[in-house]
This record gives sequence, structure tokens and C-alpha cells, in this order.
Amino acid sequence: MIEIIYDASTLEGSCYIEVLPDKYNGECWNTSSIFFTEDNFGYIMPAFEKCYKKFDYYAFNEIDIETWKLIIMELEEMKQYLSDNPNPQSLKDVLGFPFVYSEEEFMENYDTNLKQLISMITEFQWWINEKSALTKFISVLGM
Repeated sequence: MIEIIYDASTLEGSCYIEVLPDKYNGECWNTSSIFFTEDNFGYIMPAFEKCYKKFDYYAFNEIDIETWKLIIMELEEMKQYLSDNPNPQSLKDVLGFPFVYSEEEFMENYDTNLKQLISMITEFQWWINEKSALTKFISVLGM
């Protein structure tokens, strides 16, 4: 399922990307955070790499709200591209596939995954906009 996880208590193991609506405070698995599986975050990671040049998948990235505005616009472009029924083979030019099997798994249920990814991006944009009104930084806590 391609979705955002809102409840840290449902996480199994530690292979998740945490998005914290504040600067990193020395703690992970915050109740105010949202979480992505590695695959689900991997799909949208190119937006981060393009808009925040210092992005490090394995580090704690404290990203200011002005940069988040750029990320939101990049996510919107990604979402629009996906909404235009793209050729499945062209997705690797837009999405990130973090593992060797990621692209193959996405293609197995292409239509469903495309819809779920568009929905996840929309929901993430909404969450970022909501949190941007309350803080100057939103942090991506990597692996």
C-alpha cells in the first residue's frame, strides 16, 4: 500500500523515513511526525534531491519552509505527470526506485499504485502546507 503512516505505534522495525514538523530534537518516532516506508519515500525522493541539494537519505535534514515550497511545487509537477497516464517505462525518469525490485513491484499493480501514489503526494502536500503555518522547519529524518 502506498500511503503515509500517521501512528508510530503501528511501525514494525526501524526502516522508515520520519518527517518531523520542527527541527530535529534528538528524538525519533515523534507523535507529531508522519512516516513513510523506504519504497514509498523513494518514489518521491527525486523532488527532495532536486530542491534541497544537501539532502542525505541517511541523515537528519532540517529543511526550511521556503525550500518546502519548492518541494511542494516539484511534487505537484510529479503528480501532474502521473495524472497524465504516462508510459510505465518513463516513470524511472520521474520517480525514485530505491531498490532493484522496487520498479518491478510498482509495475505489477501499475494502475492501483499510480492512484495510490498520486493520493499520497496530495495528502503529503496538504500536510506540509498545514505544518508550514506552525513552524519554520520540517525535518526529514533519514535511515
